[in-house]
Amino acid sequence: MKKILNFILIFTIIYSVFYFSPLSLISVEKSNFNNNKVWKHRFLDPISNYNLMNNFNGFEVDVFYNHKKNIFEVKHHGKKSNLNLTEYFNFFEKDKFFWIDFKNLNENNLNESYKKLNDICKNNNLKQRIFIESKNIKYLNLFQENGFLISYWVPNYHFFGSIISSFQVQKNLIEYRPTAISCDINSLHFYIKKFPKYNFFCWANEMVSEEDKKRIRKFAENDNIQIILIDFKYNILTNP
Repeated sequence: MKKILNFILIFTIIYSVFYFSPLSLISVEKSNFNNNKVWKHRFLDPISNYNLMNNFNGFEVDVFYNHKKNIFEVKHHGKKSNLNLTEYFNFFEKDKFFWIDFKNLNENNLNESYKKLNDICKNNNLKQRIFIESKNIKYLNLFQENGFLISYWVPNYHFFGSIISSFQVQKNLIEYRPTAISCDINSLHFYIKKFPKYNFFCWANEMVSEEDKKRIRKFAENDNIQIILIDFKYNILTNP
C-alpha cells in the first residue's frame, strides 16, 4: 500500500510540473481580423439566418472540397450542401471576416483546393479577411506560403493523451508557425500553459446559459485568446 501511495505522489508531482510548465515560448504576430472577439459558430445558412448577419463581424463556415465539381461545398459532416463557397460569400458585406474550417484537406486535393480558394479570394478581395483551419498542418502550409493566414486545429485536452500530443503540437508550431492554435474553449487551460505567447482561436459549442456567457466574457479578457466562436444569436460582448 505504501508503494502505491508513493507512486501516486511521485506521479502527481511529475504531472503537475509537466502541466504547469510551458513547452515553448514561441510567438507569432497578433492576428488583425477585427476588434471584436466573438464570432458566430457554424454559420452555414445565410439565407435562413440572414437576420443574424448584422449581429456579428466574423463567421465560421465548414467546407468540403468537391474534386469532381471543383467547388467548396458549404456543409458540416453528413449534411447536404445547399451552397458552394462562392455563392456563400455573395451574401455578405465586404467588411465581414471568415473562419474557414476545411474538413477534408488532404494530399490528394491540396493543389486543386488551393488554386480554387485562391481564385475565389481574388475575385472577392477576401484574402485578408479569412483564415483557414485544419488539423493537417502540413498541407495548410501551402496556403500560408501563398499569403493565407492559417490556424492549427489541436485535439481536446486529455489527461494522458495530451502528454504525447502536446510535443507533436510543439514540433508543428516550430516548423510551420501558423497564425494561431485553434481548440475547444475547455482545453485552453492546458494549451495556454504550454504555449503562453501564442495566438488562440477557440469555440464554445453549446454554451448558451447565463453562466456560460460570463465564462466566455472572462476568456475574452485574455489577450492571447483572439477569437471565440459562440452559439448565441447575438454578440455577447457588445450586448447585455
